[in-house]
Amino acid sequence: MASLELYSKGASVWIPDPDAVWVSALLLQDYSPGKKHLPLQLTNGKYPVGSPSDLPPLGNPDILEGENDLTALSFLHEPAVLHNLRVRFLDYNSIYTYCGIVLVAINPYDQLPIYGEEVIDAYSGQDMADMEPHIFSVAEEAYRTMTREEKNQSIIISGESGSGKTVSAKFTMRYFAVVGGAAQQTSVEERVLASNPIMESIGNAKTTRNDNSSRFGKYIEIGFGRKGDIIGANMRTYLLEKSRVVFQASAERNYHIFYQLCASRELPEMRSFKLDAPEHFRYTNQGGDMQISGTDDLSDLERTRNAFTVLGVQPDQQMELFRILAAVLHLGNVNIQISGRSSDKGYIDAGDRSLAIFSKLLGVDGPQMAHWLCHRRLAVGGEMLIKPMSGQQAVGARDALAKHIYGQLFTWTVQRLNSALRSQRGKARSFIGVLDIYGFETFDRNSFEQFCINYANEKLQQQFNRHVFHLEQEEYIREELVWSRIEFSDNQQCINLIEAQLGLFDLLDEECRMPKGSDESWVRKLYDQHLTGKPHPHFRKPRMSNSAFIVLHFADTVQYECDGFLDKNRDTVFEELINILKASQLVAELFQQQGNVSSVANGSVRSGKRATREHKLTVGFQFRQSLQMLMDTLNSTTPHYVRCIKPNDLKEPFLFDPGRTVQQLRACGVLETIRISAAGFPSRWTYEEFFSRYRLLLRGPQSLDQAQASCRQALPELIPDPDQFCFGKTKVFFRAGQVAFLERLRAEKLRVAAMIIQSRVRGWLARTRYTRICWATVTIQRYWRGALARRLALTLRYSKAALVIQKTYRMVVVRQLFLMIRQATITIQAFTRGTLERRRYRLLVAERAAVLLQARVRGWLARRAYRRVRAAVVFMQCCVRRRAARRELLKLKTEARSVEKYRELNKGMEVKLMQLQLRADQGVGERMIQKLESQKHEKPQPCTVISEKEVEERRRAEEKAAQEILQLTQAVSQASAALGAALDEERRKYQGLLRDFTRLEQRYDNLREMSLLTEVDTHNHTTTQTLTHTHTHTHLQTKLSQAISGSSSAAQHQVPVMKADTSSASVFPKIAFLYIRVDSALSLPPGLPASVLFLCVRQADCSGDQTHARSLCSAAVTALKAALKKHSNDVHMTALWLKNACVLHDLLTQHSPKQTIDSDELAPLTTDVSDLIRALSDLCIQAYQQLLSITEKHLQNIIVPALLESEIIPGLSGSAVKLVTSRKRAGSDPRAVGGDAPTMASVLRKLGALHTALSRQDLPPTQMEQAFHQLTYLISSSALNSLLLRKDMCCWSRGMQIRYNVSLLEEWLRSRGLQAGGAVATLEPLIQAVQLLQAGKKTEGDAQALVQTCTALSGQQIVKILTLYTPHSDLDERVTVNFIRTVQGLLKGRSDGHPQHLLMDVRRVFPVTFPYSPPSVLHAEQLVIPDSLKISFLRRV
Repeated sequence: MASLELYSKGASVWIPDPDAVWVSALLLQDYSPGKKHLPLQLTNGKYPVGSPSDLPPLGNPDILEGENDLTALSFLHEPAVLHNLRVRFLDYNSIYTYCGIVLVAINPYDQLPIYGEEVIDAYSGQDMADMEPHIFSVAEEAYRTMTREEKNQSIIISGESGSGKTVSAKFTMRYFAVVGGAAQQTSVEERVLASNPIMESIGNAKTTRNDNSSRFGKYIEIGFGRKGDIIGANMRTYLLEKSRVVFQASAERNYHIFYQLCASRELPEMRSFKLDAPEHFRYTNQGGDMQISGTDDLSDLERTRNAFTVLGVQPDQQMELFRILAAVLHLGNVNIQISGRSSDKGYIDAGDRSLAIFSKLLGVDGPQMAHWLCHRRLAVGGEMLIKPMSGQQAVGARDALAKHIYGQLFTWTVQRLNSALRSQRGKARSFIGVLDIYGFETFDRNSFEQFCINYANEKLQQQFNRHVFHLEQEEYIREELVWSRIEFSDNQQCINLIEAQLGLFDLLDEECRMPKGSDESWVRKLYDQHLTGKPHPHFRKPRMSNSAFIVLHFADTVQYECDGFLDKNRDTVFEELINILKASQLVAELFQQQGNVSSVANGSVRSGKRATREHKLTVGFQFRQSLQMLMDTLNSTTPHYVRCIKPNDLKEPFLFDPGRTVQQLRACGVLETIRISAAGFPSRWTYEEFFSRYRLLLRGPQSLDQAQASCRQALPELIPDPDQFCFGKTKVFFRAGQVAFLERLRAEKLRVAAMIIQSRVRGWLARTRYTRICWATVTIQRYWRGALARRLALTLRYSKAALVIQKTYRMVVVRQLFLMIRQATITIQAFTRGTLERRRYRLLVAERAAVLLQARVRGWLARRAYRRVRAAVVFMQCCVRRRAARRELLKLKTEARSVEKYRELNKGMEVKLMQLQLRADQGVGERMIQKLESQKHEKPQPCTVISEKEVEERRRAEEKAAQEILQLTQAVSQASAALGAALDEERRKYQGLLRDFTRLEQRYDNLREMSLLTEVDTHNHTTTQTLTHTHTHTHLQTKLSQAISGSSSAAQHQVPVMKADTSSASVFPKIAFLYIRVDSALSLPPGLPASVLFLCVRQADCSGDQTHARSLCSAAVTALKAALKKHSNDVHMTALWLKNACVLHDLLTQHSPKQTIDSDELAPLTTDVSDLIRALSDLCIQAYQQLLSITEKHLQNIIVPALLESEIIPGLSGSAVKLVTSRKRAGSDPRAVGGDAPTMASVLRKLGALHTALSRQDLPPTQMEQAFHQLTYLISSSALNSLLLRKDMCCWSRGMQIRYNVSLLEEWLRSRGLQAGGAVATLEPLIQAVQLLQAGKKTEGDAQALVQTCTALSGQQIVKILTLYTPHSDLDERVTVNFIRTVQGLLKGRSDGHPQHLLMDVRRVFPVTFPYSPPSVLHAEQLVIPDSLKISFLRRV
């Protein structure tokens, strides 16, 4: 097929644009050969076409938009790569993209939450082709390849300044430190990470392009042992930019360490350095920018000092290093003055303060330093002459000394770091090298540094091209393809121009050896050598300059200014100044190896003898040597490439500049990778995938088993040109654009089929419509005739009804008139009769009133007469009684004189008074009650208005009181919740510390065992240990039997207990816990060993032997720890010891003095075992954590394959084949297929084993619920994290598979009653993520429904799933960017308290609680002790 057929109407093409580089346009007509213009949907509307080769590049199908691997695109060219990167960067916020074996990383200039430990856990152990592109994916691929093939690896990170190389290298090293170390970082991993802040402080600086630019290249080799753990590291550095020490351009800074020292000048230990603000030092104020926004130099220095401490650099050594750096700052402020008649002689004032401080800090002689900074020694005719230097030369000597000191200090620091990172456990088995090196640089003025940097990039690009070509060649050979050699641009000619004999470096070194060599003479030699004779294709001369030259690099054409090339290449400092520094004790160590190590890295030392000077190594020669060593190292390893891209020069977050991006893509080799891939067969499919996708284009038998035969038979008919495809052993390969052509044929086939289906359906619809019209016509006629008949019948009914209504109405009118007259007559009669009766009643009332008045008057007269008679009678009685009372008084006075009588009378009076007082009190109470009741009954009812007011006030008061009570209740509940959360957090932290302590204790035991094994011969030691173990066991049993038989039974308790001798305190727990067999232990009743042990403790306590009781408990704790360590991988035995630890803890707590105060049945222990109870509580937590750790270890590698990848519903994903699959990368592990792949049955089997172990030991349901709550969280978080990082899993069909798998887990949990502890609730995020895959994603209503439904997911997780959603069939569509933005807008208004994280924390541990449940009272006769326990030497007492 000719590619011209793809230029049809509606096709998308890319047109060059001066601003956007490339813009997309649509063809308005089909293209035919001979046309001079292409009609486009653009402003100008036409695109000139001279020949078919001038046609614009075609666009890829929409389904490939945002593809995570650029090589998977159908059309591989520059605009497609640029557009795909822009879509992923701006629309999907994805900064990483694969390009074959290269990872393209775009600097977002923003903090992204994609580098946490949960992300490391998600990528650890996963295949690179299955996960979303990430720097951790490249690191994991290198780590897995190294451990599997035992071959050294290299990760080459390159890019422009400010593109994120240092950050990428830092995250790579952090990944290795986490994956290659233990769960907690060991000292080696900490030291590897601690080297980063040190190298950043002394090797990084602020430039116009980057606030933290690395001004040197480094290659870190991280050594790994046999088990894949980090055992050491080594660092090599390249081409430190020493000129920055003495000069900085505008808006740039010196190295960070200088500003950190100036910021900490007020610290007590720094005051002796006499530092000031950076504005007052010449070496720090030239750029004019003293501060970097968002950074704190003081805190950065503290982090640097902490890193030095981690690496073993003592504080006094750190202060010496800072002292040297401060001296460099003061050296820059030394004022060199000019004197003499010609005003060209330089001198330093004797009282120069900066020189005095510099001399004092370094401990050198100030006058000598001042003299040799302004003078030089020359050898003339065998005599030594001292010649004064000009002011400019003296300033150069001062700056050269400062650069030399800093270079030596940098080299010493790197050597110190390497000594701290060196392996202490033998030689590393293999290593992974991380190369963080400068990218291709081109500025307005390019000098020696840019020349060396671009030369290094030429070498790296050559190595990269050859490696990419080699991988392509391996793929073709493996598939047994017949192919022709792929031509790629080899930059060997440019490299020869630089490094070959009589090349640029060779001529530069030759000019440096000349006594009067200069930059101008060197440039003239370059012109003569590479232009006059045989012109070199990569060398040119500028038109308007004679002091510059142009080199045509692979990435760009660069013009270099020759000023300063010779001085920078020599990098000399006078020997007299070095000798002065060597005399100082402080800096002598920096210059003790001047002849070898230091000179190789930092230039040469210039002395007065020409012969000595001529044999010094130049910077260019040293750089070539170190670069060649680096290339040899890289060629001996398997390289992995990371290309960092700077999206804009404004350092704005998520701002994409197409021009700058294309420039870097060309410079870093990404487009060269695309070109090499496009030159071969970039698209490759397995036969099964091709058959599933293009089945409708094939002929012959439609069987998946015969897919290869069908493809081989049909492809020549579909693509007539045999050069456009090739058949391999397992795959079919296509040239660029052929997949798009097949897609077009497939779409055309589907279009024709759709037209046939539409015609048949439309005919069927027309016939159906005609039949319905006929039936409807007949039906309407039938119903209309019936309606007319019904209307006639209704008219007749209305007529008859009218007659009946008239007759009835007339009758009703006459009857109503009769009834009205009759009613009026009766009413008149009733009123008349009532009037007469009322008159008669009034007469009767008057007569009764007269009679009543007469009766009342007559009664009053009778009562008055009676009262008069009664008053007279009473007066007479009083007179008589007064007389008798006087007589009685005289008699009482006589009797009162007797004492006894008085006492009797007084006693009687007291009794009567008490009785009277009691009666009075009772009477008063009764009267008060009666009075209140009477008031209650007699109280008049208030008026209606007052009652309503009181009711309203009372109601308001009740409402206010209810509100206050509700507020108080809410406050109390909130405080209780906060306290509960704080308690859970403290419990979690404590249990985490306990887990760390257990891990460290285990590590300590392992190291101790290793040391013992190295000291003693293994075979002899094993034999001796076995014999000793047998002898000890027999001896202990004999000793226990003798002790028990000879023990006295003096102390008896109210209940039977178990008794043993004191000398056997530490022996019985070992026999009960350590020496028991597994099968025997699992057959014991739950908690039996702990119960027997407690009875022994209680017997010892009752006997008064507290020491014996404590020793038994301590031995039990020790034995339980040893038993847990012995069975650290056995779920059933760990559950057994967990049960015994809980039982022993509850028994000791039950019999503690605090618990037995209110109990008469229990006897408290007199021995203080509170500390042992706490130890047992910690031991319960340790056993619980070990139980979970065993199960998590078994589940870790099967969660993702079982929940996400297994297809329990057959045939669901069979038709959903991805359009273009990613190419498998070299070194990736083959995945298990078929019956070997884990399924949900495997997960449920592991969970069932734990449930069986816990149920066998009769552990409380709350503990089982807590355990499965933790495990289901692990399953849910691991599966969700993998789902968020795998694009192939985010589709509708896969969502249904996952939902079914999760439903199996839910059903399993509910069938065992474990849903109450929150185990099912932890699956909610995964369930909602799956529902998000299955829900509609088109309208605004769908967006609102998604936001309301997915409450357990954070906003970032929802957006990530929508971004990764990939249609796997033609019936599905990709989620549009507008829909994602709508969801983002709705998520901003959602305040659900979710932290804005992307991945869940897999390592989160929920705190466990062991509720105290007092066991029943324990008696010895209730225990049935089997013989397998081997404690027959105990007896019941």
